[in-house]
Amino acid sequence: MSVVVEAVVSSKGQVTLPAAMRAKLGITPGSHIQFEVRGQELIIKPELPMSAYRGMLKKYKLDPADLEIEKETDREFE
Repeated sequence: MSVVVEAVVSSKGQVTLPAAMRAKLGITPGSHIQFEVRGQELIIKPELPMSAYRGMLKKYKLDPADLEIEKETDREFE
């Protein structure tokens, strides 16, 4: 379902996002959003907070040994 709302651009190039749209998309003060131009359309998307990625890789079985980095031997400096 598409919702269309009109807004007026201020002299500073600012636009207020309607409260209902901010609430639906979880946009709160301090949220980051992305702007994308597709042809003659402007797409505005909220960036997901880091917490949204928590548990994303849980289904992958990782062997902790694969994550270990070999320690480089100490070097002597003159």
